[in-house]
Amino acid sequence: MTAEQQRRVRDLFEQALDRDPSQAAAWVSGATDDPIVRQEVLSLLEHHSRAGAFLQEPIVERMPELLGDDDEPLAPGAVVGAYTIVRELGRGGMGRVYLAKDDRLGRTVALKALAPPLVRDASQRERLRREARAAASLTHPGICTVYALEEIDGELYIATEFVDGRTLRDEIESGRPSGEMLTRTARDLAAALASAHARGIVHRDLKPENIMRTADGRLKILDFGLARIDSVQENVRVTRTGVMVGTLAYMAPEQRHHGHVDARADVFAYGVVMYEYACGTHPVRASAPLSVPAGLSEVFARCLREVPAERFASGGEIAGALDRAADAAVSPHASWWRIHQLVIGALYIAAATLAWQIKEWFETPVTVALFLALGTGATIGGVLRGHLVFTERMNRSWLAWERRRTGRATLLLDLLMCAMLFADGVLIASRRALPAVGALSLALGIVLAALVLEPATTTAAFGDER
Repeated sequence: MTAEQQRRVRDLFEQALDRDPSQAAAWVSGATDDPIVRQEVLSLLEHHSRAGAFLQEPIVERMPELLGDDDEPLAPGAVVGAYTIVRELGRGGMGRVYLAKDDRLGRTVALKALAPPLVRDASQRERLRREARAAASLTHPGICTVYALEEIDGELYIATEFVDGRTLRDEIESGRPSGEMLTRTARDLAAALASAHARGIVHRDLKPENIMRTADGRLKILDFGLARIDSVQENVRVTRTGVMVGTLAYMAPEQRHHGHVDARADVFAYGVVMYEYACGTHPVRASAPLSVPAGLSEVFARCLREVPAERFASGGEIAGALDRAADAAVSPHASWWRIHQLVIGALYIAAATLAWQIKEWFETPVTVALFLALGTGATIGGVLRGHLVFTERMNRSWLAWERRRTGRATLLLDLLMCAMLFADGVLIASRRALPAVGALSLALGIVLAALVLEPATTTAAFGDER
């Protein structure tokens, strides 16, 4: 297939996608006299009509001949400059990705071998160098770190942080997220985009396959090494070598139609990703309204506006809108939960103080040990509950996660403090009846607050967050 035929295939395919699917094949047949072009376009249309497959795959992955990337993958143990290949991780429209060992620094990296058509001329190489340098300047925890752009034996490679975890695509296919997980994912993804957009960097290929969740639950956006500097006025859909960049299902309308692309294209892709994450289906194929909390629904809907000016201008604006939505969604009963945490903290202090007084009245190895244990427990418990209150006020989307992470520890701590304070009360019951009653009552108060009151105040404030 000649270069002109390749261009013609791409143009006809794009135009056919904008037509009624039932009429697209007939339109293609009448749009070209070239049987090779017609057959290729019809083949692509057939593939993309199957179960909405076009919603998940980059066009370039269905047209490898347009990439000219038919080389054999590097074998495990192969040496590329300072890198030793461990295994191939995958292949995309921009090239192959390998797990590799950086022999200079002794670290594991993801090494992307860029497809030759992307870097065929000097100006393309210089653009990639400039954009890789910009991407390497991003230091946000939600963005995969770019280490280096390497030129080895005439080929270009991008070395990035290796992120081990599950892609958002895996999560979408495994089932619908909880409301808390949806909110947290939306906020974390917006915050990472905001960091890039603040530096004038546009990802331009945001999709579930490029977003990973690490073992500790953090999101990471991959492939910022192939992002675009917003100040560079280039056609971001097709490079000068004729290779299409991006994934059709997540492209903004202006990106699909060769218009000017800026951070608002990422905003559109963000809306598609979050819609798909929330509902399990692409918005193009959705048959019912988006079923998520009202605040989130409004944010996602604005991201998906056809006209760029009607969307949020950047990830930072999305993050601000999500914060406002979260503030509006907080139950008026949340104050009772905060008061409960503060009251429990006060009970911790009272328990440690009473244990100290009992130790002063009857200093024995047992009362000294109980005082030390209660004092330590009060400190740990106070820090944990203070952390929860801080998280609820400053990073609401992480509260349910933090509650689950610390829940067993705080409950066990409360039960242990109850037992130790009860023991203190029993020790002094025959000598000081009133302080003994106080110790026993305080012990029962702590355990009842943990087992009865706290679940009630938490459910009233935040609902069922299981």
